[in-house]
Amino acid sequence: MKPFALPLLGGLLLAGCASFEPATPADYTGPTANVADQTVVVSGQLLHIFEMTGVDGRRLSSTSMATVGANQGRGLSITAVPTLTNELPLRPARVRLQAATQYAAPILAMTRPTCRVQGDVDFTPEAGKAYRVTGRVAPDACEAWIEDLGTHQAVTAKVSGKGTGG
Repeated sequence: MKPFALPLLGGLLLAGCASFEPATPADYTGPTANVADQTVVVSGQLLHIFEMTGVDGRRLSSTSMATVGANQGRGLSITAVPTLTNELPLRPARVRLQAATQYAAPILAMTRPTCRVQGDVDFTPEAGKAYRVTGRVAPDACEAWIEDLGTHQAVTAKVSGKGTGG
């Protein structure tokens, strides 16, 4: 094999990787509202993560990916990382929400109840408000939505899918 073939192959493989973008476009200079992800510690081996993974087609860094990276090599225990937050312009947006179970190791996910649901919802943040992605993981449903942190009222439709009950 030629000496340049391996680096070229590696470069081609990496070229398919998607990059992450900020929630607020680079050219936006107006006011923003904060939307935080949420992690619920169920046990030392299981987390429920509710997060925003995209805005208007832009892929965002997520709490679940940060958690995987921070917990690699830790065996059968998992620790929550600080949840990520995103600043959104005060205008209508289409956001991608996700609710997921995250186990400490893949073998645990193979033998225990799991859920992962994601979908797009319309969201228009308002000035002076803070928001959080929240949800529910239960035997009958796995759901995510955005709530107003001050009132704890839902401000988006729910993304809903199959629960952990099978």
